[in-house]
Amino acid sequence: MDNIIKQWNNAAQQYVEFQENSEHADINKQVVKTRFKDLQGKKVLDLGCGYGYYTDYFNSIGANAVGVDVSDEMIGLARKRYSRCEFWVSDITKKLPFEKESFDMVFCNQVLMDVEDIEGVLCECNRVLKDSGILYYSIVHPAFYDGIWLKDKNGFKYAKAIGKYINSYSFANDFWGETMHFHRPLSYYLNMAASCGFCLQHIEEPICYDGITKTDEIPLFFFTEYIKDGKLPHPSSP
Repeated sequence: MDNIIKQWNNAAQQYVEFQENSEHADINKQVVKTRFKDLQGKKVLDLGCGYGYYTDYFNSIGANAVGVDVSDEMIGLARKRYSRCEFWVSDITKKLPFEKESFDMVFCNQVLMDVEDIEGVLCECNRVLKDSGILYYSIVHPAFYDGIWLKDKNGFKYAKAIGKYINSYSFANDFWGETMHFHRPLSYYLNMAASCGFCLQHIEEPICYDGITKTDEIPLFFFTEYIKDGKLPHPSSP
């Protein structure tokens, strides 16, 4: 975990610049803002908050939102940008610094594919959520993320070649400096959430735009919404 923290500390500034100038990041923002327009009075945990964009957004629509990230560099940037928001540095795979049943919603945007122990994360989400609370997370779409674009003679991207999907594996990304990525099939994420006490409510695979090329048959992101089911056996937390 220490190496992952170091990687994200080194990548923090480049990551922020990428997020602020990326059409792909804009897609995430559109999906989230369409789903959440009013959270008046709700207590929200932005888990893996990065530089705090969504923590601030949730506060702006009435929530009492708290951001948590493993990277102290990210949290430093978040505190400078959004000084009115509350941010914590914490390892999200271990016990979080909050009482059980503290939050109405846990929001986790583009984080779980960068975490080795997602069971620990999801168990903690269950612990800090109130019964019937919402878990909402997004990841890069594992069916297509590591595929290779196929292009026609004019350079139009018309398909992706998928080589590896079912098996789990890890590799280093280099979008904003080296950071680890953990590939898992969708079934892994869905089954893990169920085993940690969550009931699936909604799935979204939004149409993605890449410059002038419309990739309307290849979703690059995967959004899921669950509720915590208090009737299910409570999973053990780390």
